[in-house]
Amino acid sequence: MDAQEDYIWPRATSELILLPVTGLECVGDRLLAGEGPDVLVYSLDFGGHLRMMKRVQNLLGHYLIHGFRVRGDPAVGDVDSQAMLAVFGSKGLRVVKVSWGQGRFREVWRSDLWSMSDWIWDVRWLEEKVAVALGHNSVALYNPMLGRLLQEVHCTDRCTLSSACLIGNTWKELTVVAGAISNELLVWYPASAADLEPVTPDRRVSGHMGVIFSMSYLDSKGLLATASEDRSVRLWKVGDLRVPGGRVQNIGHCFGHSARVWQVKLLENYLISAGEDCVCLVWSHEGEILQAFRGHQGRGIRAVAAHEQQAWVITGGDDSGIRLWHLVGRGYPGAGVSALCFKSQSRAGTLKAVTLAGSWRVLAVTDTGALYLYDLEVKCWEHLLEDKRFRSYCLLEAAPGPEGFGLCAMANGEGLIKVVPINTPAAAVDLTPFQGKVHSLSWALRGYEELLLLASGPAGVLACLEVSAAPSGKAIFVKERCRYLLPPSKQRWHTCSAFLPPGNYLVCGDRRGSVLLFPSRPELYPTHGVGIGVGLEVGGKAVAAAVAAVLSVGGGGEGDGSTPTEWGPVSTLPALHGKQGVTSVTCHSGYVYTTGRDGAYYQLRVQSGQLQPVLRQKSCRGMNWLAGLRMVADGSMVILGFHANEFVVWSPRSHEKLHVVHCGGGHRSWAFSDTEAAVAFAYLKDGDVMLYRALGGCTRPHVILREGLHGREITCVKRVGTITLGPEFDVASLLPLDPLEPGSQGPGLIDIVITGSEDTTVCVLALPTATGAAHALTAIGNHSSSVRTVAVWGASTPGGPQDPRPGLTAHVVSAGGRAEMQCFSLMVTPDPGTPSHLACHITHLSSHRLDEAWDRQRNRHRMVKGDPETRYMSLAVCEPDRPGLDPLVAAACSDGAVRLFVLQDSGRRLQLLAETFHHKRCVLKVHAFTHKSPGQRRLLLSSAATDGSLAFWDLTAVLDHGATALQPPAEPGFPHQLGTPCLTLQAHSCGINSLHTLPIGEGHHLVASGSEDGSLHVFQLAVELPELEEAAGEAEREPQLRVLEEHTVPCAHAAHVTGLRILSPNLMVSASIDQRLTFWRLGRGEPTFMNSAVYHVPDVADMDCWSVSPEFGHRCALGGQGLEVYNWYD
Repeated sequence: MDAQEDYIWPRATSELILLPVTGLECVGDRLLAGEGPDVLVYSLDFGGHLRMMKRVQNLLGHYLIHGFRVRGDPAVGDVDSQAMLAVFGSKGLRVVKVSWGQGRFREVWRSDLWSMSDWIWDVRWLEEKVAVALGHNSVALYNPMLGRLLQEVHCTDRCTLSSACLIGNTWKELTVVAGAISNELLVWYPASAADLEPVTPDRRVSGHMGVIFSMSYLDSKGLLATASEDRSVRLWKVGDLRVPGGRVQNIGHCFGHSARVWQVKLLENYLISAGEDCVCLVWSHEGEILQAFRGHQGRGIRAVAAHEQQAWVITGGDDSGIRLWHLVGRGYPGAGVSALCFKSQSRAGTLKAVTLAGSWRVLAVTDTGALYLYDLEVKCWEHLLEDKRFRSYCLLEAAPGPEGFGLCAMANGEGLIKVVPINTPAAAVDLTPFQGKVHSLSWALRGYEELLLLASGPAGVLACLEVSAAPSGKAIFVKERCRYLLPPSKQRWHTCSAFLPPGNYLVCGDRRGSVLLFPSRPELYPTHGVGIGVGLEVGGKAVAAAVAAVLSVGGGGEGDGSTPTEWGPVSTLPALHGKQGVTSVTCHSGYVYTTGRDGAYYQLRVQSGQLQPVLRQKSCRGMNWLAGLRMVADGSMVILGFHANEFVVWSPRSHEKLHVVHCGGGHRSWAFSDTEAAVAFAYLKDGDVMLYRALGGCTRPHVILREGLHGREITCVKRVGTITLGPEFDVASLLPLDPLEPGSQGPGLIDIVITGSEDTTVCVLALPTATGAAHALTAIGNHSSSVRTVAVWGASTPGGPQDPRPGLTAHVVSAGGRAEMQCFSLMVTPDPGTPSHLACHITHLSSHRLDEAWDRQRNRHRMVKGDPETRYMSLAVCEPDRPGLDPLVAAACSDGAVRLFVLQDSGRRLQLLAETFHHKRCVLKVHAFTHKSPGQRRLLLSSAATDGSLAFWDLTAVLDHGATALQPPAEPGFPHQLGTPCLTLQAHSCGINSLHTLPIGEGHHLVASGSEDGSLHVFQLAVELPELEEAAGEAEREPQLRVLEEHTVPCAHAAHVTGLRILSPNLMVSASIDQRLTFWRLGRGEPTFMNSAVYHVPDVADMDCWSVSPEFGHRCALGGQGLEVYNWYD
């Protein structure tokens, strides 16, 4: 039978798996990782750099790998060149002999897959044999060379185990420590069995309040660590467990996790634990938490490994990510908060403000107007100057620049500004640009060529001061370049500023939350010479000439006695960050990034002299006060902000807090500085300067061996298109292939795929066809609830159909919980500087929520909300074939409605057009398809509900004529009504989870659906259109739909059919929660089973299939609790 099946067409093969990492093991400088049935072999150098040696596919068949046990080759004596690997998981075990010397991996020999009738908890090498601890408290002795079970010994207490640990190197000294579901530890010795009789436990140890998931034994110190469901880790003094009758003492009870603890590992000086809370904790043997590693997302960390010589901890999570962390004292110098001891009898006054000049110099000013410097190399305070004019009110800001760049500015409540060279404070320069309080100061630096100081004064006046140095460097010059005017607001001052490269524009943020764009010089204004007196537009309103009464004097004007011209912004994004204000502006790679105290950061661009929002992203949960944004060396960004009473440096890329300072909050003077050498954070507390300093800059001293995908289940998968890279690009993969392996000659084609998840994010993936790898290009987190469905339209190249440049552009609509829909554009272009050789640019276009009107109502807490929280279950885009028409988006809704949205202005406006409650129950799927006949084209929409019914609608008139072709709304203020369907069909007895159509010619379409009961329904649909002569001069008639032939396969799958595609009139593929990808032959009556492949992704929620090329065949992406990609050839 197997030999015959080899010739059955088509046969799908798995080329990529992204599943939770369930097994990790360090072997010398190599790391073994288990992902589903596959083994990933990494080579780690002393710098912690990654090099993947090999992916061994499907080593454990249909079982998930849970662990590795390594034994050196007796002929060689170590594991550096050759080793025997026992790979186990679930109920399977396989032994493999590998050769991995000199950076090469070669499989020498492998045993047959040994399938047990019980769960395997642990494996131990006993010379050339293998001892296996099984799920009902028994031990089996297995000879892998002969492939034979030698003996099996049971314990008298044949309970179900939740974990087990085998200790000893021979059968005679073998010890079993079993974690029973009674929350006890059972210690027994298989060799003491007489005539294979069950063995009585030698010791019973109790203490945990929940089942024990993991245990680790440290022979050198006689310690045993256990991890439990009760969220605790316990440390036991057990001595030599190989000797019966020993005493067990509980010496540590460690609580630090907020959820169940999955893994524990004992080292000579540390105890490592990891759990469901996605945290890996490093403990001392005394029970003190030394380090906490956070970064994984989702349901927890499933696997932990450690390399004691290098002080590495490696974790594998449910998000498919693998990370390497450095233990304290080995590879990462410690960081902490220290007081700089300002209080002294020789230093009068109280500290009022603090700032940082680089990462090793601290500046502080007191209420006596004294300015002090603290040098971290000298470790003492130095008095720079004292000016009593700065006693009651003083602002202090240090100029940006490299280490040793020494300038700072002070300002008071009377309009006085003092610019101080830190190295020569006697050369300070005073000027008074206006009379009145200086509300804020900020610096703007353009390379090493131009330095500006911006000061906000009364009535929204913003003075732009140009600062330069004499050639000798012993004197500085400050002159006023121009003046700007901020838009009217209650708190009218700027908060931050930055040059937009190449330097023609200044981008500022203000206290109102607006982002403003000013030309950096008056001569760069579009209408030079026109000032505020002629009504230059500011924030959308003409400012009256009377505002010119804000005046000038004291050396800052354009001439004594003259009134300087005040220039308004050329572009404004009003209240972008809400009423709390903008906190920072950063320019990088042609984009502007802004942060605010609304918990969001924006990506903007300047096009034709106007600011345009590109993307809005939220920071980590609970961090609403974003204080800044920094770009790091690897091209990613980090977010600075306050999370409750902590200052946090957060990485959106790795989803972790890189630095945490318990400072008490941001409502005090503070400053942050980062360089390649160190990161520093200074703040005032208890009348002293507190300094946090960590060497190495913003980046965390850990290595992401593999990026995680999603923290929760993948709910939808959609292919966008394909990119072809030229021969100048290498293989865009972290997975180097052997020279003789197929696909190693070039990158070939790269498929761009979008996935949505329960973790509220949408991820853009690159899947090269030649390498079997996946690269996460970007993640979008605009949704406030789960993302259940995505739809794509308008896929093209960056320059249009006529442009040969490589790349891909498309529009994407995503929807999910809380009746929320987001629309954005996607552009993927080649970029040799990234690991994937691709760069992804996202532009947010529009969003829509059904209850937006409800959110705007006042006193809504006194009212009852009429509509429940609706979920969008499925989306379908209806694209017109004529230019100038807007596409429609059809949405299947959980409240029983099918809703139509119109995408206006290329997706920048998303408007609800019509709805129908025909199904009167939850609508699970919608699918749009086009019927073409000579001279006519019809756009049809099919919808499926939980009662198993299908409905077909004609949307041609709606697409061509808009709301005029719809029925009027039932009540004023409600959307139009869609009308009655053209055809209704009862296809199944329960909910329909998958739906697809395919035109087959002669006005016929194949329609296939899959149901929750595992059945398939396939029928042929005939579409009859009215003749053109009949339709002329009268109302447009609807097409006639009728079913010609239908067939049902009642038990096609053993569970819900969640994926279905008709590939051709003769071939269909379906996927189900039963983890089977099944091919069906069509066109000969009832669909006929051809063959089936078992995939490894549990709970598959969606599937997408597409044809790649004649050479590569078809690809299929399956998304659920992971992602798997299959391919097959025609």
